[in-house]
Amino acid sequence: MTSAADVSYSDVQLGSWMDRSKGPVHGANVTVTSTNGVILVAFIALFVQFAGQHLWGIASFVWHQLRVSHRAKTALQYQQDASLRNNGSPGQTLWHFLQIAWTWRHTRRHRRGWWWLAAVPILIPLLFQCLLTATGILSSVIVETSDVEILLRGDKCGIWQTPSQEMILAADNEFMVENQRWMGGVTEFSRIYARTCYNNSATADSPTCQAFTQTSIPYSSRTNASCPFDTITCSSPNGNLQMDTGELDTNKVLGINTGKDNVMFRKVTTCAHLKPDLYTRTINETGPNGESGYHVYWDWGTLTWNDGYDYIAEARNYTGQPWAGYTMITPRHYLVDPRLDFPDQSSFMPRAEFNVSDGDIFMLFLSAHDMVFAAPCDDPWFSAHDVAATDYNRTEYRSDHLLNPVGCVEQFTFCNPHGKGSQCTPLGGILPAAAAAKEGLGLSTSQSAIVDIIVNAIYGGNAGITQPVSLLASNTAWEGVQLPLPKNQWVFELQDMHNRALTSLQRMIVDYARGPGSASAQQFLTVPNEAFRELCGLVRAKTNARFSNVNTYGLVVTVTLGTLVILTNMFLVDIVSAIQKWRKIDSFKRKTWIADGLFQLHKTNLDTDSLDPWKNLDKSVPTTQRCGLVARRPYKELPESLASTPQTASKSAQLSHQDLEAVIEMHEVAEEGTAMPRAPVSVALARMEQSGKGIHAQSKEVEEEQSPVSPMESSANIPTFAREHETPSRGV
Repeated sequence: MTSAADVSYSDVQLGSWMDRSKGPVHGANVTVTSTNGVILVAFIALFVQFAGQHLWGIASFVWHQLRVSHRAKTALQYQQDASLRNNGSPGQTLWHFLQIAWTWRHTRRHRRGWWWLAAVPILIPLLFQCLLTATGILSSVIVETSDVEILLRGDKCGIWQTPSQEMILAADNEFMVENQRWMGGVTEFSRIYARTCYNNSATADSPTCQAFTQTSIPYSSRTNASCPFDTITCSSPNGNLQMDTGELDTNKVLGINTGKDNVMFRKVTTCAHLKPDLYTRTINETGPNGESGYHVYWDWGTLTWNDGYDYIAEARNYTGQPWAGYTMITPRHYLVDPRLDFPDQSSFMPRAEFNVSDGDIFMLFLSAHDMVFAAPCDDPWFSAHDVAATDYNRTEYRSDHLLNPVGCVEQFTFCNPHGKGSQCTPLGGILPAAAAAKEGLGLSTSQSAIVDIIVNAIYGGNAGITQPVSLLASNTAWEGVQLPLPKNQWVFELQDMHNRALTSLQRMIVDYARGPGSASAQQFLTVPNEAFRELCGLVRAKTNARFSNVNTYGLVVTVTLGTLVILTNMFLVDIVSAIQKWRKIDSFKRKTWIADGLFQLHKTNLDTDSLDPWKNLDKSVPTTQRCGLVARRPYKELPESLASTPQTASKSAQLSHQDLEAVIEMHEVAEEGTAMPRAPVSVALARMEQSGKGIHAQSKEVEEEQSPVSPMESSANIPTFAREHETPSRGV
């Protein structure tokens, strides 16, 4: 798992699942492959746009109904009404409103002002189109396509069997071979990941860092901590390093997806530079080439695996090695607890000055004897001031000590966030803290299994600060020559080790669910009980580019609301009609909506004089009595009311109210499909002929103000009056 890409398709649970760290709403997910995720993103965007157009249809209907009245309006306003009625999207309505406004811009005698009548209404479809576009873009958040958190299937889960002492010492044992191969992979991954993703915001979003539910485990550092051992042992009584993670939620931080069965976990690591010459003894001896030398022993305890060794580290002032580099000796001491069935993996028993009763002890003896320093180093751990004899015309320096020690104490505590009051174990070693948690915190079976998994990672998997030597200082060393180091290099090194230890913990939690990745190693895994088995499918990880997460509630809400909007718009007129009939409300405005419809307006362009009258005039689509051939009216035969002159308009304005009512009655009767009363119509038409040229007389050319014709105006084909006047609304 050198990157998130190591999570294979077979490791991931496809389908619906609940991310319990985000709650039941935001955490409801459906995991799909990235290909299906792209398709779903496109579908949602198109669906939102489609539903948005229907929402505009509802808004257009409401706006149209608010504009309709029995009072006369300008022709410009009637054109806007027709545009509202017959446009399917806010973008199309916006374009038509722009065309109308542009075409009418030079018309004389605007009674209410061109700006108010033509320009201001443009803002509504413009705003709606912007909102619709933004909604389409934001709808993509329903589908996560990057930095995707997935649930592991857990069909290959398990923890490594606890090795016996004989298994550990038998290097040719198959268990040890597979275990060390897996441990080597975890160690190398931890080194790369920790240095790339911890305390590095610039690379935190890189694919390498998208492996765990949380990129890094947070912790605080301070360099004024007290000496974790007897004060006589530390170089500084109060200038020591302490790193504290604080309480970590196993659900949110470690990705164990258990909801209310989560456990709070804390790790505190305190490190101090120790006096290099304390409790040491030196023995003079002769080297392999006859040179005089000495051998130094650090009598800080006894080695547990080798009886009779009353020291924990040793070094000679000669090496006989042809190479140069840093090496490290890392003895450790764990506090065991009889309540837990774990073998003691301690490598030494500390003497009284180094013994602590509330933590696990790690010693780090750094050997830089085979390195030369380009400049004096004042860092306490890498201290180098002894001038070295060289064949070059430059001054070099060697380490001040054969071994330079740092001692660390790791402490842990577990808390039950669902217990009464503050239920936490006291700080202690990993085994005593786990035993106290399982015995005294009233944990559920799932919580107890989580504690065991953490113990297995830290104690069994060696996720401690004594990672195999890989110092940051080596990055600035070349062929055995160390370039200058800062005075606090030891702090950087220990923080790096701490980061690698935390990364190992994250990795081992994931590996518990997905297995070691080796078929031959699978035989050495075990699932102790049913609680462990339940956790197999409850571990989250992250991946990038190969999977997508769909928020279930977001998808359901989007599709449901969109469908309701679509259905409402499709049956809106019918619903309003039914309500008006039930409540006996005036239907003039609704009928005007029908009359302004595209097909209702289009019927005036057809020559149906020889056919039966139109029917279905109260529907969106009118029809004739018979489905015969119909000719289109030539443009010159269109009703001249569409191109009336000022003279005809003036004559029409002089008609009596009685004449206009007769014409309106004629149209209403015709639309109802009944025989028209000829006498009133004839009288009205006769009076119109006497007063002027009649409503169907040939119009004269109108002298309009000269203005340049723009592409918008020429494409709009919007008729205008040379002098704007109010036009009475036709009956519906």
